[in-house]
Amino acid sequence: MKNKTLPSSSRRRKWLLSIAAVLIALAVLFPFALEYYLEKKLPSLISSKTPYTVKLADFKLNLFKGNISILKVDISTKNPSDKAITQINGNAEKIEITDLGIFAAAFKKSYKADKILLTNSNIMMRIAAPKKKEAKERKPLDLHVNDLEIKNVTANVTDSQGKPVFTGKNIQINIKDIKQSESSSKIPLAFSKINIEAADVKIGVNEFYEIDAERISTDNKTLTLNAFRLKPLQDPSKYNAKNVFDFAAEQFLAKDFNVSQDSLIVSQVSFIKPDLKVMSTGKNIVEKNKNPKEVEMKIGMKNINFKNGKIAVIQANKEKTASIDNFNFNLSDIVFDKNTVKEKIPFRFTNHDIEAENIYFKTNPLQAIKVSKITSKNSDIIVDDFKMIALGKSAVKDVFSVSTKQLKILKNTSRFTGQKLNLNFAGIEIDQPEIEIISAIKKSSSKSDKNTVPEFLAQIGYVNITDGKIKQSSQSKEKLSVGKFNIRLNSVKADPNTLKGTLPFTSANHYVKAEKVHLDAGKYYSLKVAEIVNSGKKTDVTDIQYLPKYSRQAFSKIIAKETDLYTLKAKKISVLDKNTSFGKNGAVDIDKVFIDGLYCNIYHDLAPPDDIAVRYLFSKKLRDMKMPMFVKNVVLKNSELIYEEDADNSNIPGKIIFSKFNANIANVNNGKIKGRPTVIKTDAEFDFYDNAHTNVNWKFDVLDKSDKFTINGNIQRLSAENVNLFVRPYLNVTLDGQIDYIKFDYYGNSDGIAGKFYFKYKDMYVNLLNKKGKERKILTTVANWFVKNESTGEPDHVVIEKKREPERSFFSMLWQGIMEGLKKYVI
Repeated sequence: MKNKTLPSSSRRRKWLLSIAAVLIALAVLFPFALEYYLEKKLPSLISSKTPYTVKLADFKLNLFKGNISILKVDISTKNPSDKAITQINGNAEKIEITDLGIFAAAFKKSYKADKILLTNSNIMMRIAAPKKKEAKERKPLDLHVNDLEIKNVTANVTDSQGKPVFTGKNIQINIKDIKQSESSSKIPLAFSKINIEAADVKIGVNEFYEIDAERISTDNKTLTLNAFRLKPLQDPSKYNAKNVFDFAAEQFLAKDFNVSQDSLIVSQVSFIKPDLKVMSTGKNIVEKNKNPKEVEMKIGMKNINFKNGKIAVIQANKEKTASIDNFNFNLSDIVFDKNTVKEKIPFRFTNHDIEAENIYFKTNPLQAIKVSKITSKNSDIIVDDFKMIALGKSAVKDVFSVSTKQLKILKNTSRFTGQKLNLNFAGIEIDQPEIEIISAIKKSSSKSDKNTVPEFLAQIGYVNITDGKIKQSSQSKEKLSVGKFNIRLNSVKADPNTLKGTLPFTSANHYVKAEKVHLDAGKYYSLKVAEIVNSGKKTDVTDIQYLPKYSRQAFSKIIAKETDLYTLKAKKISVLDKNTSFGKNGAVDIDKVFIDGLYCNIYHDLAPPDDIAVRYLFSKKLRDMKMPMFVKNVVLKNSELIYEEDADNSNIPGKIIFSKFNANIANVNNGKIKGRPTVIKTDAEFDFYDNAHTNVNWKFDVLDKSDKFTINGNIQRLSAENVNLFVRPYLNVTLDGQIDYIKFDYYGNSDGIAGKFYFKYKDMYVNLLNKKGKERKILTTVANWFVKNESTGEPDHVVIEKKREPERSFFSMLWQGIMEGLKKYVI
């Protein structure tokens, strides 16, 4: 049985070996056959299967080694008028690919090769218009090429509209170790070494911008672009953006750069003669997605340099609103990563060096800023010859003209923390600023929303303003001027809360000095001050003059009704503050006001029509003040008060003189600060008519709504001649004799005054006058029969009661009370 089966088994083995041999032969011979077939048939296959005609002088393929070699390639498009396909026309002397994983590329979409070489090529390509299909998310390529080399290539690639995608001449490229990133948030291509040479390069960024360069060259890790430009391609009105940018530079240089999938590191970047134009489109584009995108890459640069640059900002109406004629700029140690991109400024840097000249910035239609030079090195900023220029006048808005020789910002360590700006300066110094304010005739009624305040914090070690000047005018008339001022603020702080207050900042202490202050104080008066000094809680004002603009005669002609005319002067006023604050919950809280050398002249002409408006007493006036107020003590020293009144049909005006006036006023208040005394007390002493020593005590309670008061006084040794100065105009009477004293002890309220009046005299003689001021002799003789010409001992008092005229002041009521007492004695 065994002998019969052996031939059959042997035949089966031979048959299997034959099949295996054939398969091995086919496997061995197939690549050679495929190579032979492709070498002979590839051009005709491409021509028959694609819209292109291809001619090859030589084609070699090694499937085992993955090598492809092509010599003298010519390619052209069969139908040049068909815009639905990409138009390709060109030639290449040689194309080589070595160690390509052909099967991995064909079946696994994995592209790995040792080297790709392209030499002496001229390519023209017009990309077909994209088809309207839903965009599908593309998976990243599995790409790795050890060496890409391109020699002497000219390329001209345009989009379907004929706009450049990429053009260049004499292109030489050598890139080592090319990899594509797997993440869209990283750099798309990474390489270890790159060398590029090209001329007349154009790169289409998108349909709105292209990048031009006269020449691109690299030397290992140094990239140079000559005559570089980021060029807008369309009219600014067609851009869906706020601004359009046109940026050019004579040269762009990047040294020692390393590119990986995770980072771009550059040692130095330089722009020589950069020229930036920013053109506004006039559109207000709102960003829909304000949250910064998460990135997984890092960009680090040691230095960025801009040398001899220019900037211009042009509005949609072609008006230039900002420019810099020449600037040099250097940033050091710059970092951009997933943390910095979330900040307002999406990068961090350690040091900087900035210099800019001839800066112009139009802030609004009425204001512009000019700066001769700005210099900033590391943390110090110096601004030379700063000017804010008024471009016109406004009826509803103030316009400013400001200039200063120099402004310094010292040790600037400001930073953005998240979306909040933290301003931090060691100090700000402003030298010789001159400020002119052209006030609006009628201010706009629109109010800014105080609830909307910027998110920032400010800490400034000090602010120092030296030898400044201020001038304010309205309708070509000067309203305010300060001949010289100096300001020093220490430990200045500001935040969203302080911005809501009257002062947008706080300071630990301050010093303010102003000299030669002139103020237009309204229709009738002007104010002049020689010097004002404020150092925290104390304010000293020297040589104050509150003067009328008109003479007495002119003033009486222009007023519509009876009005007092004031002339005020003071040698010095000192204010010692306790806890005064302003704003919504502000209050005037002062320890002491000291007034030295006050001169006050009040002139009242009775010729104009009567002022029938009700005049309230001081208690009510104080009570009606809205802002809480308390002044613990007011002291007047070495002062003089004069009251003059022209009475009807009087040849001589009435005159009252208070010389050597000293007063102490306690608890000046309006009753709105709880826990403080509300009774105001005034103790005054002075010489009545220069020689009659006088004491007056006056007291009232601000919170007493009936306006009750008490006032008493004692006038010693008053001459009849002085009495006649105020008796004659009102009573048509003169007195002869000597007055020992006048005393009064009055009380009253808003309805009138009453009390006791004392009058001691000797050798008294009364002269009665007619309306023309001439003596009425018969009546005078008769009258003196009833006048007791001498009072002996302590005289009896007379009781007076005088109803107040509501349109007259408190002092007029007091004066009428004294006159009432005199009438009871002498008439």
